[in-house]
Amino acid sequence: MGLPSSTRSPGATRYHERVANLHVHSNYSDGTADHEQLARHARAAGIDALLCADHNSWPKQEEGWRKGCLILVGEEIHAPSRPLENHLLVFGADAPMAPHAEDTQELLDAVREHGGLAFLAHPYERSGAYANEPEINWVRWDVTGYWGIELWNYMSEWKSYARTLGSSLAAILAPRRFIHGPYPETLRRWHALQEGRPIVAIAGSDAHGGRYGWGPFRLRVLPYGHLMRALNTHLLVTDNWSGDAAQDAHLVYEALRRGRAFLGYDGLAPTTGFGYVATSGSRHATMGETLSIDGEVRLQAHTPKRALLRLYRNGQELAETRGRWLALTVQQEGRYHIEASRRVAGTWRHWIITNPIRLLAR
Repeated sequence: MGLPSSTRSPGATRYHERVANLHVHSNYSDGTADHEQLARHARAAGIDALLCADHNSWPKQEEGWRKGCLILVGEEIHAPSRPLENHLLVFGADAPMAPHAEDTQELLDAVREHGGLAFLAHPYERSGAYANEPEINWVRWDVTGYWGIELWNYMSEWKSYARTLGSSLAAILAPRRFIHGPYPETLRRWHALQEGRPIVAIAGSDAHGGRYGWGPFRLRVLPYGHLMRALNTHLLVTDNWSGDAAQDAHLVYEALRRGRAFLGYDGLAPTTGFGYVATSGSRHATMGETLSIDGEVRLQAHTPKRALLRLYRNGQELAETRGRWLALTVQQEGRYHIEASRRVAGTWRHWIITNPIRLLAR
């Protein structure tokens, strides 16, 4: 699917939008579904690509096209001696990376050597008392070589609201009333990290399809189908699907590598069709791309539904509007990204977060 013509400047590259659900667990680790079942859930939810990441497991043989969905196999890696810290999502590597898990820097170096992309998984967590889940944070901020950060993890955020039996049941029955967006500390860290180099933001569902028990109650919490309709990473790829899994995987990984992506809370309202472009003279750029400033730059964003749109420069709010369009002319260098929110139960919830467009002086 291409960007709507209304959001594509004349002469801009025509990208195809693909909806990817990242950070999905199967029965190769602590998930409850096999890859055939995951593919059925994905297609029913309208997912184009499913990026699985089982714990220290790399069942590469499960990769390929299944039921019209591209299944890609990565890993969620942690050191067996320290299971409650430093979980790393790895996609696109040509070999299993779990053998390097005990040394985080060695692991990151190995991922790069094997052509993979490493993302810090759920770097900050807050677990409610009734979630019966540990907090698994990223603590090795001294390491280098990771490509990006899981800016928003749906399951991580959801479990923070499981503080009591009542709030847990309410969050199960009506998650839209609870889910707000990335933790402020995660957003702050993302902005700080980008001062040195590009850090690609992704969204993760962290789907397990598991059951949870609270006293006499035992429920399947946030099943796969729900999570695949909730929080996704929308990718802008350079070509149509070919039907060849390896070739189409390259399209996905290239978009992830370049940050041509936005985080879409599709459970709040569909985000497909969102567009964000920068124009300077006859040149154009979109999310994840860099544009040289030629006098002035026109930034334009368009949402499929009305929202509160905010434009940020280097993490600081620059402009705000309500509606479906945001447009602003700028001249300064910097990283410009968009955040769109929609109102639910009297409060604004994150709906769309883009990777930035970088503007540089010629």
